[in-house]
Amino acid sequence: MVEQTSKETCDLFVYGTLTFDRVLQALLGHVPSKERIEIDNFYARTIHLDGWEDFPVLLAEEGSKVPGYVLKGLNAQDLARLDRYEFTDIGYYKRVLLQENIYYYQPDKNLFAVGTLGEVWNMTEVDASLEGVYAEKVVPDFIAENMDLFGR
Repeated sequence: MVEQTSKETCDLFVYGTLTFDRVLQALLGHVPSKERIEIDNFYARTIHLDGWEDFPVLLAEEGSKVPGYVLKGLNAQDLARLDRYEFTDIGYYKRVLLQENIYYYQPDKNLFAVGTLGEVWNMTEVDASLEGVYAEKVVPDFIAENMDLFGR
């Protein structure tokens, strides 16, 4: 796994709001190159946490497929920002290896302790207006709360 002080890069599978270019630009300061793929033996469902918009989580299921993108060549700074954005610091997700040099955010038990699983989720049905909401409101609010990662 790429550590914060490393010069290594890795790739990351994403399947929700992190597929939006404007969200990536706001969060990382650039849009990494990306490749559309489907991963086997997973499906996505929403999870509900009080006070939050429902969001997708990946769960293992033999024979299922989830469409998404692989973000290519993420550096340690990118990963630090993404890890915090995905709440790895409070145990909602952990970044784990999906396949050779491709990681993903696996939901952790702490997330299920506070959230309730909802409907099956499909990336192709995501409302495009979410891109603006996340790029213009959610990510800037996140940055304001996490200035240590953004040097501003």
